[in-house]
Amino acid sequence: MKKVLSALLAAAMMVTLFTGMAGAETTKEVLNFYIASDMDTTAGQIADAYNASQDKVEVKLTVIPNDGYDDKMKVLTTGDSDIDVFWVRTPAQVKKYMENGVLVDLKPFADAAGLDTTPIATPLEAVSDANGSYYGLPISGSCWMLFYNKDLFDAKGLDYPVNITWDQYADLAKQLTYTDDKGTKYWGGVAPFWTPNLGAAAMGEYLDAPEPMEKTMQYMKILHRLYVDDASHPSIAEMSTGTFDVNSYFAAGNIYMMINGDWEFRLLQTPFNYGAAPLPVLDASQAGYSCGQNSVLSIYKGSTKQQEAYDFIAYYTTSVDGTSIIAKNHDVPSYATPEAMAVYQQEVKVPGVEYRFSSTIRAEQGTADYYSEILDNFTEEMKLYLLDEESLDDAFANYYSLRSEAMNP
Repeated sequence: MKKVLSALLAAAMMVTLFTGMAGAETTKEVLNFYIASDMDTTAGQIADAYNASQDKVEVKLTVIPNDGYDDKMKVLTTGDSDIDVFWVRTPAQVKKYMENGVLVDLKPFADAAGLDTTPIATPLEAVSDANGSYYGLPISGSCWMLFYNKDLFDAKGLDYPVNITWDQYADLAKQLTYTDDKGTKYWGGVAPFWTPNLGAAAMGEYLDAPEPMEKTMQYMKILHRLYVDDASHPSIAEMSTGTFDVNSYFAAGNIYMMINGDWEFRLLQTPFNYGAAPLPVLDASQAGYSCGQNSVLSIYKGSTKQQEAYDFIAYYTTSVDGTSIIAKNHDVPSYATPEAMAVYQQEVKVPGVEYRFSSTIRAEQGTADYYSEILDNFTEEMKLYLLDEESLDDAFANYYSLRSEAMNP
């Protein structure tokens, strides 16, 4: 009888133990993390690593297609939502979210945790308010560069386009635009219009610069050559179609050069050899200058798990484990730990990757609260000019008027 009672007691204890373990699992908090599809591989790996590193929360990813991500998040952050942490593409977008009051100040959490922000490659000013509070921690820094089809250049016996001006780039692209005897069209280059004032920003002139914006106007004339006058690049109209994908265009093998950012070391897959070179410059004396920005992770104001959200963000953006995973996926972490940089150098072997680190990188966007609005204004007016629907002078006159309204509401 004693043996039976002992066995029953042991069994009851085991049931209680397993019930307790199951209960512990069910009480694990879910942290909802929203990310664009371009980032899902890195984000998924870091979420998995974080989930395995602790037993308080489980990070759950919601992946939104990249092309519609920004608009979708604008909608989701205007009302009730289950968002805890979300990715913000640009500092200008962070400023807009700050203006709308939907972000949580990260500084108190960082200060309490004793976070050393000095290793962050770029100042937090772009995501800060006048009081020094900041509303996002940067994930990875970027640098605009020139990519080229190494095989096409080798076949022509041409020097690689290293340290050239925008005028030289346009001349070369015109020379390399032709149709061969088999009817295949070859383009000199492809240049997306994502940062409409790219060439001027690399020179330090932003969209809130005083009139006349000479560098910006100079760069617009270059783009008109590429898209319209020489037609050496796919046009604004062609790039505005729903099927356009810059990586697919370049990977097809009939485009000599591409203007894009160093995220291409992560995204680009080609059946040919390609190389990287410094971004062209407006003035040869400024060789080696480029621009870039940091995407960030932020906490949604409606989150009821703000401490847990910050802990995950800090792991993702500043820990050795998190930054090493960023580097393993061919992005340069903003919080450049030595361990992560060693991983990056081991992983990325593209010829010319060294120019990513020798470039002097200026901020891609201004830091004013209204910058997102004037960027939209500028983009729309310059599209009209680059579609030959408006003169350069009219486009700038209209932009200056719209800018004045935004800056002086």
